[in-house]
Amino acid sequence: MKLIKTYKNESKHANIILQNETFVVEFFESNKRIGEVEYSDKTFRYVEDAADNWVSGVMSSNTVRHYSKSI
Repeated sequence: MKLIKTYKNESKHANIILQNETFVVEFFESNKRIGEVEYSDKTFRYVEDAADNWVSGVMSSNTVRHYSKSI
């Protein structure tokens, strides 16, 4: 597992991780882990957009929980 990039603002952050050749994003709010979404068939740009959407408020915690592989 390798941390590739982190997106953050005052209350949210998202870590992009490369795990077994698959991108995974960990989503946090107020330093509490909300969920982890695996993007096995997506490009790095797509994964970056997901992380950016989280910290900018476009993606909700309900969306993250819906697609999370674990919480």
